[in-house]
Amino acid sequence: MSASSHPAVPRLNLLWFTVLAAPMMIGIAIALMIQFGQYQATMELLPQDTLRMGALGAMALMLVVARPLRNLLLAPAAIAQRSLQGTTPASDDDTAAMKVQTSMFILLALLDAVAMIVIAFCLMQADAHLAILNGIFSLILAIIAKPNFSALIEKTRQQLQR
Repeated sequence: MSASSHPAVPRLNLLWFTVLAAPMMIGIAIALMIQFGQYQATMELLPQDTLRMGALGAMALMLVVARPLRNLLLAPAAIAQRSLQGTTPASDDDTAAMKVQTSMFILLALLDAVAMIVIAFCLMQADAHLAILNGIFSLILAIIAKPNFSALIEKTRQQLQR
């Protein structure tokens, strides 16, 4: 079975964009809570300008390091060396797809870390604009850092056969 027709590719693409679109949905919810629910800031840890500049700096840093981080974590040799917990699939093709999915979630966790920290600050300080901006950042990050899953599965399968 070729990697381009592997049934895991559409699932991986859907998971990729769903996870990285979550901050946008949360940002919209925060904005609606502030606008219509009269949500008040629970505490103000930082001045609003400091929070926004720090968040924008962290987002910009994530945009810069996203591709190198993707290349490091999703290198076919690194993926092939990772172990799987639980049952192991029967074929190398299925094993490669599962290892790619596992590695993808490791990368997603690292990419989403900054967005989730910004969301926490947005909730604490009731900052709707930063919450929406954070969601837009996450969608841009999803596009910039998206791997080619079909090629990645094929290269991982080749590494597993060695």
